[in-house]
Amino acid sequence: MSELNQAVVDEAVKEGESMGARDLVELIERYHRGAGVERETIEAYAAELEARDDYAFDAEDFLAHVDENTTDGDWWEGGVYYDIGEGVDDHRISLYPAAWHERLGESTDAREVVEFMLDEDPDYLDDLALGGPGGGVPEKAVVEALMLVGGMDRRDANTVINEARERDDVVEDGDQSPEAHIYLPERTSEDLSSG
Repeated sequence: MSELNQAVVDEAVKEGESMGARDLVELIERYHRGAGVERETIEAYAAELEARDDYAFDAEDFLAHVDENTTDGDWWEGGVYYDIGEGVDDHRISLYPAAWHERLGESTDAREVVEFMLDEDPDYLDDLALGGPGGGVPEKAVVEALMLVGGMDRRDANTVINEARERDDVVEDGDQSPEAHIYLPERTSEDLSSG
């Protein structure tokens, strides 16, 4: 089991009841290196949060939710957690399926992530209703994949995307907000790539 990171506990307490189960698993996964996070680590965070006097948390309900919504599917199924461990005793939980970790694990290539989402597992965008016109991928989705599958922190993930834009490996629509979509230049309309 990985050692608990106090930053995870502090952020969960700060967010309070607004933090759902998926948000908590994402937070834990973000702070632990490697593909997914050991089931025992998730249990340890649940116990730590439940033991706090300043945080109302039901570890049993949380862990039951994770168990009931965990699949061993290799591809995106949506709204579930993925058991990406390789053996009977190796239960690593991730918000992303095993195929993503196998193909993109430790990837720092924004273009590769966008291509994968569009070509290899388009159900991801359909399920989350994140697809955009012209085959784009929301920047937020690319950042999250770079963080949770690629093992980067948020700042580095944003830097990788900006550097990919500067090299014209990817282009962004005119919306410069966090909701902007990232496109592959060869798949965009002329008016989008010029803007």
